[in-house]
Amino acid sequence: MPDSPFGWYSGGPPGRHVGRPAPRPWERSFRCPSTVRRRPPEAPPKRYEDFVALHEEISEDADRPLRPLWWTGISASLLGGGLAFAAVMALRTVFGVQVPVFAGGHTPATPAATSYALCAMAVTIQATALMHLLLATAARPVRAFVCIGAIAVFVLTVLPLTVRGPFDAALATSGLNLAGGTAVVALLSAVVGAARQFPGDGPFRRVRR
Repeated sequence: MPDSPFGWYSGGPPGRHVGRPAPRPWERSFRCPSTVRRRPPEAPPKRYEDFVALHEEISEDADRPLRPLWWTGISASLLGGGLAFAAVMALRTVFGVQVPVFAGGHTPATPAATSYALCAMAVTIQATALMHLLLATAARPVRAFVCIGAIAVFVLTVLPLTVRGPFDAALATSGLNLAGGTAVVALLSAVVGAARQFPGDGPFRRVRR
């Protein structure tokens, strides 16, 4: 029986299919042999190799200052939340500035201060988690964290100025965001940089082992 464009049958001449394995019946029925590409069974799928390598890299905690990082991040979140609460209470009760500006002037001082303190704590924990992720995946984690942190602080500084409200409240909220964000980025970067030097992150440029 002659060769068929959709496969070759038993007893037919090999034709252009010399050297190819004979397709299975279901492959011969539904797929053209030119679209069938069998991988060697001993070779692992390439698409999983990068995933496994990344998983092993993240799970490898040796020589990474994760414990001091998280101790510093948790302590900074508690301290920053307390300072944010005290600053908002002082500005609202003593100076009459309705900060944070997103809370509005009709919100009492205690709920406004509590909400701002919780936001400050959440942002600090998120920054700590970002540094943890960069330590596991980035070649220069401190430099990458400083770049991302600078962009985030810039956004948090400009955002209160775009909210409708008293200008003094917007300016005070922007200043608090700038001071708090800069302090968190500088503190976490200093802790990680002091614990270990990464290539290109420090003045000595020690090679990463």
